Amino acid sequence: MTGVHDAFALVQELADELSKGEIQLPSLPRAVVRLRNELAKPGFDVPRLATLASTEPALAASILTMANSVTFRRAGKETLDLKIAIPRIGAGKVQALAVRFAMQQLKLHAELGRSRKLLEREWALGLRVAATCYLVAEKSRAVKPDEALIVGLIHNIGRIYLYSRADRHPAIFDTPVALQELVESWHSNVARAIVESWELPAEAAEAVGRQDEDEDGAPCGDMTYVLRGALLVQGIEGEPADETVSEMAQRRAFRALRLGPAEILAIHESREPTRLTLGLTD
Repeated sequence: MTGVHDAFALVQELADELSKGEIQLPSLPRAVVRLRNELAKPGFDVPRLATLASTEPALAASILTMANSVTFRRAGKETLDLKIAIPRIGAGKVQALAVRFAMQQLKLHAELGRSRKLLEREWALGLRVAATCYLVAEKSRAVKPDEALIVGLIHNIGRIYLYSRADRHPAIFDTPVALQELVESWHSNVARAIVESWELPAEAAEAVGRQDEDEDGAPCGDMTYVLRGALLVQGIEGEPADETVSEMAQRRAFRALRLGPAEILAIHESREPTRLTLGLTD
């Protein structure tokens, strides 16, 4: 029963910290904060953005990789100049890549113990859901695809945080059911707290906070429906039967987004090519 006891202790810690506003949430890397602040200003100061991005080689490499992909290069030549790469992909994707970089930093700095396999699964899932969110937004035109991409990247940050915290109570991993119940009960609230602490838009906080709500819950914003739809598509295993897709089209998220079976199937089939095109690789 030690694992159950440790799970209860962790829940008490989280409840106490959240009620006091003292939960130790992961922070955004300094370069990401500076980039976000720069992107929030009127205009598009490419030299300034290039200078900020160049301070983090991994972030700069991600921007160049996307800019040099077939999708964005078009008739242009490959480039190693961020001042050319940034306008080529646009501010929205620079922002998305900055958030992806923040998630990578979180991964690199995590002190992994028994949570390693669970966390690796979650990091990989974030990349796949991000690509699916991008496609759902693109097909529905309900929200900007680049913003949906960011929501997909961070949708499971609550789980990532909770698994990391569970490493302080290793006995929890001896009782997988208790751990899973803990994570499923808390991850959306924790994710919302993290997204709000990062000062991302309110629709992103709502989406991660309400991603698991029942079909009959209160109406929500389009971004929340985009995330829910992406999670439904991501949950399909193998090639979906026509009946499965037709039933999925009746779910509230897809009805709200006005996406039918044909669009859902197209999203399902395009997930992996889109993920690779967007540079969302493990």
